[in-house]
Amino acid sequence: MFSLIETLFRDPLWFLEYSLYRIPAVIIALVMHECAHGYVAYRLGDPTAKSMGRLSLNPLRHLDPLGTLLMFVLGFGWAKPVPIDPRYFKRPHRDDFLVSVAGIVTNLLLFLLFTGLSVWASRALWNPAVLRQNSLHTLLGYKDGVITSILMGYGTEYTRYFANPDLLRVVRLTSQIAMVNLYIAIFNLLPIPPLDGSHLFNDIIFKGNLFVRRQVAQFGMAALLLLSFTGILSNVMTFLGDGLQAGVLSIFSLL
Repeated sequence: MFSLIETLFRDPLWFLEYSLYRIPAVIIALVMHECAHGYVAYRLGDPTAKSMGRLSLNPLRHLDPLGTLLMFVLGFGWAKPVPIDPRYFKRPHRDDFLVSVAGIVTNLLLFLLFTGLSVWASRALWNPAVLRQNSLHTLLGYKDGVITSILMGYGTEYTRYFANPDLLRVVRLTSQIAMVNLYIAIFNLLPIPPLDGSHLFNDIIFKGNLFVRRQVAQFGMAALLLLSFTGILSNVMTFLGDGLQAGVLSIFSLL
């Protein structure tokens, strides 16, 4: 597993540069995810999040210290859950589904938006000869693409192939934001309490009748940590993320 903590001591300057791109990506993804939950709940009649100031874009109102740290170091994490009171919902099962899916949809839309921006910036970054000989997936694919080296702060060996080197920073930032939003969306789709996916699973399969106690949610978080440290979670998310990104890049290549 790629360890940012280990790299902090081995190459602090690299760590600082990488953080300049990673931190805003994590903040944007987590804050927009939680705001989406609160806004949809508000539109469905629940004023709880709004009354507690949770519709704000101020990161301090949303970020959980441990969840943010894990998001930065391990690639998954969480923000402070937006308070939802289902007693305000007129159609509880449907409304719970809409509130739960709102954060995931928001992250996926941000993934599409910033993938598009990274494609645009990449087309301007590379020399035309490079673009003719390489697909977008070769350049921007998270698994095997050149972007992997670029996101890690390296990639200087490619400088001679750049038409506009100043756009390298734009490619790094937009690709980082796209990647973080994609993996937060996938992570939250997992049907494990207390993730959004468990609500979706409950609303679709059990019609809201599955009662999830707080102890079950705590067990779910412990299971997620175990899956993360064993590498299983990373493998599943990488498989799903690479497949989804490859499909999106294929569509952008036609535009």
